[in-house]
Amino acid sequence: MNKLYSLSDDRSLYALCPFENVYEEYAYAFADRDEGFLCYWRPGEGGLKQESFTRGEFWALAESAAALLKEMGLGRGDRVIQGFTENSPYDLVFRLGALFEGVVPVTVNWQADDLEKITGKIRLTLAKAILYDRGFEKHLARLKEEFPGIILFKAEEVGESPPATGRVICPPSLEEEKMIIFTSGTTGFPKGAILTHRSYLANRLTFDGYFHLKEGDPLALLLVNPLHHANSSALSDWGMRRRGAVIHLVARYTTLYWKILSLVAEVSRGPVVTALVASHIDFLDNLLAAGTLPVEIERLKEALGRTEIMLGSAPVGPTTIRSLLKYGKRLPLVRFGSTETCLQVLAVPAGMKDEEKLRAFEAGWGHEYRGEKVTGYYIGREHYPITRLAVVKAIDPGEEGYMAPCAEGEPGYLVTQGANIMKGYLGPRENTEAVFREEWYTGLRDIVFTRRGTDGGLDYYWMSRDSAMLIKGGANYSYDQVAAELSRALAEEFGLTQDQFGLAVVGLRIKSEHDDSCLVTVELKTETGHLKEAIEEFLLGKVADRVGKASRPDYVRFAPIPRSFKGEILYSRLIDEFKDERLNTP
Repeated sequence: MNKLYSLSDDRSLYALCPFENVYEEYAYAFADRDEGFLCYWRPGEGGLKQESFTRGEFWALAESAAALLKEMGLGRGDRVIQGFTENSPYDLVFRLGALFEGVVPVTVNWQADDLEKITGKIRLTLAKAILYDRGFEKHLARLKEEFPGIILFKAEEVGESPPATGRVICPPSLEEEKMIIFTSGTTGFPKGAILTHRSYLANRLTFDGYFHLKEGDPLALLLVNPLHHANSSALSDWGMRRRGAVIHLVARYTTLYWKILSLVAEVSRGPVVTALVASHIDFLDNLLAAGTLPVEIERLKEALGRTEIMLGSAPVGPTTIRSLLKYGKRLPLVRFGSTETCLQVLAVPAGMKDEEKLRAFEAGWGHEYRGEKVTGYYIGREHYPITRLAVVKAIDPGEEGYMAPCAEGEPGYLVTQGANIMKGYLGPRENTEAVFREEWYTGLRDIVFTRRGTDGGLDYYWMSRDSAMLIKGGANYSYDQVAAELSRALAEEFGLTQDQFGLAVVGLRIKSEHDDSCLVTVELKTETGHLKEAIEEFLLGKVADRVGKASRPDYVRFAPIPRSFKGEILYSRLIDEFKDERLNTP
């Protein structure tokens, strides 16, 4: 395999866009101070609340944020926890202000992070300060006890700090840290991915090229996914680097999102881009079936027909495709990537006609390899020259076929390289070394295959992950994590010790083509056999109030848990056992 040509210095990457450095790029984008820039939508009891910012107003707030950071003694390379409990315009204000001072924002997952995880992130990043909103205040007393010297400042008060004047800004190099974004933590404690200014410049160039946009072309970005994820982080930064871009930021997903989408599509001059996961389309189906859609269906159909929907994080199958064709009469732009790749490394080509897309999707659903049917979900093509992909037989040294390329149609591991890839993980160096092999990033651990499109381009199809993961709502949860959560709840409810029962979890797509069902096997010891009926009733009922959504069982069976001689759970055998039982799910 040939390595992607080197983008090893600032000049070579900036040769692809007309700026000398990072600061100049943002300053150019905000040059027209009267231009509308950000519209904040906050669904509430009284309906939709809306707040707007011009580019001048937003830039002034960012300068005030930078002045506040400097006043508190924070500077180049210092890390700040972004303690928000919903999407907020002030999150973006401080991300831009942080750039002026070289400060590095660190994400907190307001959907999943408890105090223990927040504390762990502060320790791991050596964060010197916490930026917080009103909802985050409940954690402050404990955090001040744990970190007595940490600086606290409330995001909404930024406007009270005068903008700094006459400051000399030394633009960061592309190798310096821009953001620390934590993974979802589905394989244990969340990993902190160090994303550089190089990663985000590559991200900007990827999207500009992908949508064939010239400098200054109008663009509307509708962001509803959380800003603590790579998804909205990448798209919002793209919007901050472009003249003519307007960001529509939604506090969080509610049913009113579909009304907001209609309003945005009706007033936008250029393309409307929104990023969703397949389960959002399920929500739309349910709203329509229940008659609770907050906007007229014909109005929404018209809006969807003018919107580029980028779907990711979970397989996009026939049901989702049919729904989108029914509503918007156009197919989605499926994207694929990860936090470590600064969002996406490939996507369905934006210029591909719907009939070509449909043929590509169907080719994966009916694919065969060596006479056996191998279902694949179309995820698009690489963004060359920014990203480059390969499919290889094995990614662990010592394995047969290590880094050997697969033939077209042959399933293998997806690996990637490019200027977008993270610098590495926080923490032990071996964590980073484990996901880089032969100058390729191998940490995706997704099984894919390729096929040639009718135009000769190389299409990629996702099959599965090799790791023990459960996919729910576009997020990945480790089997071990879900099993541990259920085991704790079971032990507390029945007063059991860990040596009185065993519990294992696997996932299979049964009720949905993009979400896994949570399939639980319980192994009871002799003295606890009489609890079988009560345990089943508990796991399929009351436990839902004690565990996260992903950990709520869809099916429970009682059987020995297959293990290796080392005591490791044999997940593949568990999955086969469930399949053999034909999954008589409730």
